[in-house]
Amino acid sequence: MLPQAVLLDMDGTLTDTEKLWFQAEIEVIGELGGDWKAGDELNLIGLNLHDSSRLLVDTLELDISPDDLGRVLTDRVAELGRRHGMPWRPGALELLYRLRDLEIPSVLVTASMRRFAQLTLDQAPEGTLEFSVTGEDVTRGKPDPEAYVHAAEGVGAAPELCVAFEDSVPGLHSALGAGAITYGVPLKVDLSGVHGAQLIDSLEQVDEEFLRSAISSRYQRPL
Repeated sequence: MLPQAVLLDMDGTLTDTEKLWFQAEIEVIGELGGDWKAGDELNLIGLNLHDSSRLLVDTLELDISPDDLGRVLTDRVAELGRRHGMPWRPGALELLYRLRDLEIPSVLVTASMRRFAQLTLDQAPEGTLEFSVTGEDVTRGKPDPEAYVHAAEGVGAAPELCVAFEDSVPGLHSALGAGAITYGVPLKVDLSGVHGAQLIDSLEQVDEEFLRSAISSRYQRPL
């Protein structure tokens, strides 16, 4: 058996857009007079835009509302993405092509706003990422499972027969909570403490055999 769908986080998993966000945060927070310290960005990985903006406003005492900060950050990141292109993670494009060839739906599941996610959708191989869930499509962001449940339903798949890939702790909990077979692809943070998620070094490892094994493992029972 193959998965009914493969569900993919964007920032840090398919693309290394975290560095675009970090650059935007440094620039914008500096312009607002905030005191940005090295390592502060690690506290934001995996959070939805509103929660991360609220955290920045509260901890750095910025004179701007979380909603306005979120809009300013998204506009800055979109500008950077258009200027420099989306930086794909190793194996990401190859995986999308492979899923297309195997006729497995691929779904983007991101906490980012749609106008930023659209940069990845526009630059993805034709016939891939045929459905997407963004931060604007859910009422509860990651780690709540809503995004992954919606992602599976969007392509007519059962979440428990989908394989999900994430690079953040909140994202892993979201996918696991939805019932998906969940793999962590670490980039910036330690994912080893998330019970139920398996870790891989790179999306380069994900071939047809990997996907078949992931699904078959769901049905394995101890003797």
